[in-house]
Amino acid sequence: MHFFDDSLLPENQEKLVIQVAPYGPEWLPSDSDDIPVSMDQQVQKAVDCYNAGATVLHVHVREADGKGSKKMSTFNELLARLRVAVPKMLLQVGGSISFAPPAPVCRNPSTTTPTRKWSPRRRRRSISSI
Repeated sequence: MHFFDDSLLPENQEKLVIQVAPYGPEWLPSDSDDIPVSMDQQVQKAVDCYNAGATVLHVHVREADGKGSKKMSTFNELLARLRVAVPKMLLQVGGSISFAPPAPVCRNPSTTTPTRKWSPRRRRRSISSI
């Protein structure tokens, strides 16, 4: 590969996608002093990553105690703030998350969809009626 004097200038380089995940839930604040916990710190970390050249942010959210959050409302709040702070950055929500509903909901064990109270008898009836 040959490099010319101007080949390393940004305008002469091919486009590059850099994805960052600066605050994954497996790391706790006690593991490092660079793990953002508060919503403001998480947004600032995203801005810092964007300014350093990142184009995609893999998002995880933390509760006030530093542990990973599964609250949909907390994710929505952070995503809304990130859309304002880094509007050109692509946001990707953590892939292994299972959002917890705010109130207990019965779940059909054969699906992940909230349902009314589930019983095998009711399921057999509904299948046999098809």
